[in-house]
Amino acid sequence: MRKIVLLTLSIFFAALIAGCDNNKSAETDKSALTVACTEITETILSPALPLLKEQGLNVKLVIVDNNVNVIQAVNDGSVDAGLGVHIKFMENFNTKNNGKLTMVKPYPFTTGIGLYSERYKNIADLPQGATIAIMNDAMNMDRGLRMLQDAGLIKLNGNKNSDLNLLDITENTKDLHFIDMDQIQTVRALPDVDAAVVFFTHMRNANKDFRSYIVRDGDAKDFPMGLVVLQSNVDAGWAKTLAEGLRSAPVREGIKTNFDGVFEYLD
Repeated sequence: MRKIVLLTLSIFFAALIAGCDNNKSAETDKSALTVACTEITETILSPALPLLKEQGLNVKLVIVDNNVNVIQAVNDGSVDAGLGVHIKFMENFNTKNNGKLTMVKPYPFTTGIGLYSERYKNIADLPQGATIAIMNDAMNMDRGLRMLQDAGLIKLNGNKNSDLNLLDITENTKDLHFIDMDQIQTVRALPDVDAAVVFFTHMRNANKDFRSYIVRDGDAKDFPMGLVVLQSNVDAGWAKTLAEGLRSAPVREGIKTNFDGVFEYLD
């Protein structure tokens, strides 16, 4: 119910602003802002709200149920900004949906993915025909498959530079069986599969040890997370202030206290 109320209020608030001033260009600065978050990224940004208020920004956080809805809300103008996705996920959204999104620099932090199992301790223990849950969105399926290739489990089509999918597996000596699903579901599937590709954030949110991976990605720094806004707003003062808020001492301390290494700062 809380999510529904907050989302309803955010839509009303955005509509009210639009009725008063349809110009959301980079030249227009604002004091009252709405930012779409997931439950995880709400926890990240909340410690910065008092500091942002001191700097003249009254920020309301709007909780939505997944990262696609976070950036969709930014793209359609329902909210001013969003937090929850890495830059390549956002870029893929732009390509697939004719989106007009950008991520405000400097990018603050990143998080990783890993292959997890509640049955096996290492790669060698995975049996022939093991069932692996993997994220079904194009960007993160590509990322997960590359991690599995680096671990020696599969080989992929070397002629493709992006959007690798299950059809691009050229060698699969263990005859692994893949089940693709929404990224939030991969952690929930762990009791029912031999292993799953899961974000550190979703492991933590499920009260599981994110450090218990069999193998993890080696390129997390190539997937920075940060504040997503419309391209027309990237140079707005409020956007830069919000982005700097993610690098502030209260947010850093909150991430250290609440996430214990799930997120890694890039500076």
